[in-house]
Amino acid sequence: MYKSIIRPCLFRIDAEKIHDQIITLLHIYRHLGPIRSLTRSLFHPKAVPFQWHNLNFSNRVGLSAGFDKEASCFDELSDLGFGFIEVGTVTPHKVDGNPSPRIFRLPKDHALISRTGFNNPGKEMVLQNLRQKQNGKYILGVNINTNYPADEELARAEITDLYSTFSEYADYYTINWGSIAPEILSSVLIAVADKKKQIGKPIFLKLPADVPIEKLDDIISFARQHHIDGFIATGPSQDRSLLIHSSQAEVTHVGAGGISGLPIIYKSIEVVRYLSAHTPKEMLIIGAGGVMTPAEATSMLNAGAHLVQIYSAFIYEGPFVVKRIAEACK
Repeated sequence: MYKSIIRPCLFRIDAEKIHDQIITLLHIYRHLGPIRSLTRSLFHPKAVPFQWHNLNFSNRVGLSAGFDKEASCFDELSDLGFGFIEVGTVTPHKVDGNPSPRIFRLPKDHALISRTGFNNPGKEMVLQNLRQKQNGKYILGVNINTNYPADEELARAEITDLYSTFSEYADYYTINWGSIAPEILSSVLIAVADKKKQIGKPIFLKLPADVPIEKLDDIISFARQHHIDGFIATGPSQDRSLLIHSSQAEVTHVGAGGISGLPIIYKSIEVVRYLSAHTPKEMLIIGAGGVMTPAEATSMLNAGAHLVQIYSAFIYEGPFVVKRIAEACK
């Protein structure tokens, strides 16, 4: 019913507008106790839990950063069966992002193209929202960034502050590789290391889909040097050659932005496979990018991922995809 009736109706509306409406509905849903109980019973997957260090995941399926940028509805989203949810990206100060429209669908390719520009309400609003976390229900990650990615001193201060500020609620943190220059990121992580000794919350690097395989050894070495705990592979791609079903006119009309969804699955799996073969066994690997159905999730796990994250699947396959993937991930 979702694919034949609901999705066609939703896809007639601007992608970001319908996303905002869904967030609003989730805020209303928050107060509907009996409906929430029914939802949890319908969507709860019969899945095998997964443990990594002191983090206990009820299942192996998570929601990628980008859906709940304001950390305003992650608790409601957890009712749909997610084992972990990542909010953000969050910066200390509010970011309006790029002009709209800035999120586009390419249904023939089961893809999304986004150029939002890290829009978020800033640290204080996110901190207020994080206080709704229900301990024990799910693992919560926070994707963090600085408002000053080219300023070493400010970036170091801001990332360290975010790491400390959210530590009561965040189970882990993610930093996007490439959002901060490597030479500055090195200084940032050195500064965070002291806080990490006290707080103990793990930090993951999220790699882009276009990362060259020949650069992964250097990235792995960098991660080990700075006590990074794992990788998320991967984020969006800029490679338009992956869009093999959409017309050139459609792609040109959409314009710039990162591609997520099914077209990047093979790039993501290739990166996951390399990381699995070359990183220390204690590092966590989360497969993301192109996971749309249980088939892609299984391929990610077979390539060496411990967990998977979805986003576009939620849009194209509907909310029950979480349960289907979770029950397929052994």
